[in-house]
Amino acid sequence: MSVSHLWLGLLSSVVVFIVCFSGAMYSFKTQIAELLNYEVVFNSQETDANWIQPDKIKTNFLEENRQVTTIIYPSDFSRNILVAYHDVEEDYDGHFYIHPTSGKIIGSSSRSIGHFFDLMKSIHKNLLLGKVGNHIVGVSILIFVVLLVSGLVLWFPKNKKQWKQGFTIKWSAKLPRIIYDLHNTLGFYTFLLLLFISITGLYVSYAWVKSAVVVSLGGQPVLNEANAEAMKSELSNVFASFLEESIDNQEEKKKEASVSLNQLLEDSNQRLPYKGITTIHFPTEDNPNYQITKIKQESIFSAVVPDHVKYGKDGQFKKLILFSDQSIADQFMEVSLPLHTGEILGLSGIILYFIVTMIACSMPVTGILIWVRKL
Repeated sequence: MSVSHLWLGLLSSVVVFIVCFSGAMYSFKTQIAELLNYEVVFNSQETDANWIQPDKIKTNFLEENRQVTTIIYPSDFSRNILVAYHDVEEDYDGHFYIHPTSGKIIGSSSRSIGHFFDLMKSIHKNLLLGKVGNHIVGVSILIFVVLLVSGLVLWFPKNKKQWKQGFTIKWSAKLPRIIYDLHNTLGFYTFLLLLFISITGLYVSYAWVKSAVVVSLGGQPVLNEANAEAMKSELSNVFASFLEESIDNQEEKKKEASVSLNQLLEDSNQRLPYKGITTIHFPTEDNPNYQITKIKQESIFSAVVPDHVKYGKDGQFKKLILFSDQSIADQFMEVSLPLHTGEILGLSGIILYFIVTMIACSMPVTGILIWVRKL
């Protein structure tokens, strides 16, 4: 096993290092972007207790020939409201931060830092090689998962003396021993988190992994005649629901938007009576409904999870989608990306993700150094 662990490690080391490093750099994207655009993102002016209403925001932007596409209300007055829009005359998409009570345009965030993080994201996903890069990254992460499991088996102590050595790093020892301890001990302590990050990464990359994860969280695979009928029934219900929603969307597309956004926001706050970040999504070509998403930040484990309320173009209430009421499989699908990046737990989760991915960066390096010394 040690030989296969060695060669698999050498085969995937460069890609694993690049993917983990770029992922670590991307992890603090939001925090760094907000810090560099502090005066635009954060509100330093005096405010009263009343938010500017969404209808007023929409009207103000229409006067400048800008169609609002999204409005994001922060959870408190310490931040400005983010408004995304489409410029009708110039035909481009943009965004502005506005004062939470007066609606005065404060400015937009710098695009240069956004380009840097977009580059990190592309490197992380496909090494800037398109679909070929996607497959290279996917195969390398699959190998990394095998390395994690085989590494745990190789780490497992065989006697009491090795148990103590396996859990600690002997900093007073010579450099080769320290490198060996760093590779083995840090690998052990981060095993579960690295395995989880790897699997959620593969979930995004491969449809068959997504299918396997969803089924393991509550799906019904067709294994025999006994559950084949149950699966057919479930698929029929899903198709019927999909067909009904498709027909409903076609009917909505024929309607003209004639609704008070103020009333929608008030109604959604009554249905979701808690403090949180509120996003108003305007109808689009693909989704001809208004959707208000609210993120409750004071939930169990401080998890950042979304609830949704859907309305028709005429303001008619359509559906309330509570995260807590969804199946485990649906919950996982909705938050798979923030689970992968650690954002599901806010800043503490991002810091943990950064530390773990930097340790993952070190493992190919320490592994190669151990191999070179053996040679």
